[in-house]
Amino acid sequence: MTTLAHLSKVKVHKESGNSKIKRIEFDGFPEAARMGIHGGVAEFFKMKPDEPLPSTLDYVVGAVAGCLTGVLTGALEGRGIRTDSEKFETDAEGTIENVDGQLLLTHVTVTYRIKVPKDQRAATERALEHHESRCPVSQSVKRGITVEWRSEIEEE
Repeated sequence: MTTLAHLSKVKVHKESGNSKIKRIEFDGFPEAARMGIHGGVAEFFKMKPDEPLPSTLDYVVGAVAGCLTGVLTGALEGRGIRTDSEKFETDAEGTIENVDGQLLLTHVTVTYRIKVPKDQRAATERALEHHESRCPVSQSVKRGITVEWRSEIEEE
C-alpha cells in the first residue's frame, strides 16, 4: 500500500534563443536552477553551447549521490562518527551512453572517502551495508520511475 508523502512541483522555462538552457523553478523556493548541456552531451546533439551548464542527466547523478550521502552521513552521525569535510567526502560519476541513438544514464558510481578511528570501522561498515536500501532517490532510479505526460494546447 502506498500513501502520498509529498507532491514535488516544478516549472520549467526554456531561455530565449537557440539554446538548450532551461530554468527549473521548484515550488516554494525562490532560486531557480539552470540546466543546459556540455561535454559529451553537447557533442551528441552537435551543439557548441555559449554557456556550458550541467545537463539534466548530471542533475540525476547529483541527486543520487546527494541522497546516498545524506542517508549515509545520517547513519554515521547516529553512531557518533564524524562526517565533516575533513573526515568524509563523496565523489560520483554517471556513465551517459548512446544507446540506440538515445542518450541514457546507464550507471552511477558513488565513491566515499571516510576517515574513522579503528574502533569505529565495524560500525562504519554496517552503515555502508544498509544505506542504499534507505535512499529514496537510489531506490526510485533502480526500480524505475513511471513517467507520463499531458498537454494543454491553446490556439492563438
